[in-house]
Amino acid sequence: MLRLAKLPLGGHAYYLEVAAGTGSGIEAAGTWAGTGPGVLGLEGAVETDHLAAVLGGRDPATGAVLGGARARVTVAGFDLTFAAPKSVSLLHALGDDTVRAAVGAGHQAAVEAALGYVERHALAVRRGSGEARRVEAAEGTATAAFVHRVSRAEDPHLHTHVVTANLARGPDGRWSALDGRGLYAHVGAAGALYHAQLRHELRTRLGVGWGPLDRGRADLEGIGPQARRAFSTRAAQIGDELARYGSDPRRPPTARARHVAWAATRAARDPQRPVEAMASSWQERARDAGIGPRVLASVVDRFPRQAAELPAPEDLSRAVAAQLAGRPSVTRRDVVRASCGLLPAGADAPVLEAAVDGVMGVFVRALDRDAPPPGSACLDGPGVAERRLPALDGRGAQLEVLLARRGHRIGADRRLGYGRDAGADGGLGLG
Repeated sequence: MLRLAKLPLGGHAYYLEVAAGTGSGIEAAGTWAGTGPGVLGLEGAVETDHLAAVLGGRDPATGAVLGGARARVTVAGFDLTFAAPKSVSLLHALGDDTVRAAVGAGHQAAVEAALGYVERHALAVRRGSGEARRVEAAEGTATAAFVHRVSRAEDPHLHTHVVTANLARGPDGRWSALDGRGLYAHVGAAGALYHAQLRHELRTRLGVGWGPLDRGRADLEGIGPQARRAFSTRAAQIGDELARYGSDPRRPPTARARHVAWAATRAARDPQRPVEAMASSWQERARDAGIGPRVLASVVDRFPRQAAELPAPEDLSRAVAAQLAGRPSVTRRDVVRASCGLLPAGADAPVLEAAVDGVMGVFVRALDRDAPPPGSACLDGPGVAERRLPALDGRGAQLEVLLARRGHRIGADRRLGYGRDAGADGGLGLG
């Protein structure tokens, strides 16, 4: 899954506290990630002073304030937390050294693929005001990645905190706060891309099989629900908290209710308790749950260690259309998310995004009108809006695929840029 949260000023202390390189903790030191940190001369391991500087809106080298009136900015950054499925965390925690290394590398590759998508499509800045306000792609920001292996309940929980500063340089060279709507708009697609890449990585590195897809996610074949529940203490705590306040078990709780229950049951973590001290209890619990060494060994090499073949664009487009039928409008990020959820063995991100362009091309060719070519930049990217807007800024066309509520007839409507009312709805994000 992918969780997106705002980071308050000073909220980065936790990541540094649990890192062996900067605090007294036992997790790996953070590293500067993505393509943005190089703009500020940041590379390698994260240093406390440098992270504090960029999250405070200052140049890490000179201490100069970047982005003008930072006093009005209360959000220091955003935490995108990429979490592996529970079965993957268990394989990482309980497998031998070779398996553990392969799972860790696969998770890292999946995070990098999703971060690349976020950088290309979700990071943007606002320029101008009033009717002249526009959204432009960010050309640089500071992003740090912190890999953690344990949950606060001390269960195996492989996840990476991607901390992105609320500070970006625009095409005009000026630094300012991010337009956070892009992150919220693309969080679903980025999370789906992470899981698709993870499935591909572990298929090609370890030959694993995957169970049924559920909202774009899947667990490993061979590690069943009983074992996953045995190591899902946090999920049980949240469920108990929801039940305590009368949540209807017949209906899924709202995102708000789950967040409140998550926060209420969120215990402090001991940053100095090493994973090795938990390993023996994990092994014992695993045997009780029926996943001893022989079962773990049977999880790998169920399939050849090679990428699965993707369906043809026409076949994928029909499946995507069926997934998205009934929506009044659909953007490319919706197609990304739907496509990821239709690939049980996942796909390498560049191949998958090419397949998405192929799907968009099928949709475009279904139109009897002049339309942009399937691979062009106007299909997606910062600076385009999800909804049709009356005001145009000329930055580039957005293709909206309108799927009929009945059947799968496909039409399209093209609009340009953000209108002056684009910021009125907090749910309106970037295309």
